[in-house]
Amino acid sequence: MSAKTIERTAEHTIELDDELGVPVFTWNKYVSGERFRTVAREWESFIEETGAEHYVVNTQNVTAHDADDKQWLAETWIPSLIGHGVTCGAGVYADSAIASMDMGRIESQLSAIDPGFEFRVFATDSEAKNWLAGQ
Repeated sequence: MSAKTIERTAEHTIELDDELGVPVFTWNKYVSGERFRTVAREWESFIEETGAEHYVVNTQNVTAHDADDKQWLAETWIPSLIGHGVTCGAGVYADSAIASMDMGRIESQLSAIDPGFEFRVFATDSEAKNWLAGQ
């Protein structure tokens, strides 16, 4: 599956999967706090502009997320995405036990927000995209 790069910065990359029409957001380095929220809002705007119902967030360059950022995702960002018609999200985690455990907790927390929304985590972009293709 190929993707078109929409934006690339030192902090993040926005791509659009050509086959699935799914936005793929990648953290290129660890970001937290207000900068984390600003980037996530940019991603939300991209989702809204494209009318995407699914998305991928690749966090392979990040071992773990800040607790306040995870809370903000669950309380603010995901409900806003659901309001835009998003039904599924997929996360891709770094190859470490800490990252796997952190993303597992995020998967449970985000999937519990709304019965019409599901968030799953995977070891690779291709696994995440394959799952989304079946949704």
